[in-house]
Amino acid sequence: MDLVKAYKKSIALFFVFVFLVSCNKKESQAPPPIPAPFITVVAKDVPIYKEFAAQTFGDLDIVLTARVDGILTGIHFTEGQKVKKGQLLYTIDPLEYETKVEQVKGQVATSQSNFVNAEEELKRIRPLVDMNAVSKREYDAAVAKSKAARSNLESTQAALRNQQLERSYCNIMSPIDGVIGISNARVGDYISRMGNSSKLNTVSRLDKVRVRFTISEAEFLEYRKKKSLSKNSNENDIELLLSDGSVHPYKGVLNFSDAKIDPTTGTMTIETTFPNPENNLRSGQFSKVRALIENQRNAIAIPQKAVTELQGIYQVLVIDNENKIQVRIVEVGTKVGEDWVITKGINAGDKVAITGSMFIQPGSVVTPVPYTSEQNKGK
Repeated sequence: MDLVKAYKKSIALFFVFVFLVSCNKKESQAPPPIPAPFITVVAKDVPIYKEFAAQTFGDLDIVLTARVDGILTGIHFTEGQKVKKGQLLYTIDPLEYETKVEQVKGQVATSQSNFVNAEEELKRIRPLVDMNAVSKREYDAAVAKSKAARSNLESTQAALRNQQLERSYCNIMSPIDGVIGISNARVGDYISRMGNSSKLNTVSRLDKVRVRFTISEAEFLEYRKKKSLSKNSNENDIELLLSDGSVHPYKGVLNFSDAKIDPTTGTMTIETTFPNPENNLRSGQFSKVRALIENQRNAIAIPQKAVTELQGIYQVLVIDNENKIQVRIVEVGTKVGEDWVITKGINAGDKVAITGSMFIQPGSVVTPVPYTSEQNKGK
């Protein structure tokens, strides 16, 4: 019996020993603190931009419109190339208009002859009136005939100028230095001064381009309010973002804003002007305008990766002096690139952990590691 009790006691002691050894082993194998990337919050000036869908227009976009009817007999330019002011672009068959000019020239010659005869007759009668050799009625008739002949001459001369003007419309010249587009007509087409066939082409002056975009009524009021408070004249910078993601190398300036809000859309049209000395921009391009709305002074901005949102509540993880993770509820402002402006909840000097590891939880002890953004890794 004593032997059995001794055996049970030894078994119990063995298990106690094994349990203590295993506990000590687990304690010796406790994992080290998890590395936690962090950034130290710094107050700085943060420019706030907004982007708007936009469309480009030439500084001048002049539609070439036919002013006479006829067959198109010549195209004297290369589509898409530069043209000079006064350069011949199109010719319309002038035969009909040249014939009319010659007809009216004949009428002018007849009127001229009639006027000369009337003047000569008046010159002969005038001395005879002083000598009472002719009646007053004959003299008045001669004066009236001279005036009528003069009026007829002036009328036919005006008709000649009009016909010569119509003849000149057969030659369509470039009104400006610019770039000409694709022709809407080909040689042999019948051109009419009425309807769509009258619009032959467009010449655009592109040393500058106009860019138009729309903003909402609320955005306009917000912008005006912030501009009235701003004292920095450099906050007028406007950039043009092209469809390939590149940025136009020249800054734009505000040209004008519409005088009214469109009641059907609740928006206002804004126009800006951008230099375009290399003619890289063309009329009709779709792009984006990025405008500097304000420059927030001493703002707090942290990477968007550091902010989590749950049911409209935003929070960040802060590393305290004991390297423990603490949760902070924050209020967010505008997104700026990869960052997010924080309006309330953290202060300059706080260490904010960049979330992304499921093991970084509130209350856990971490090893702080300076965070390097994706933009700076390659530098």
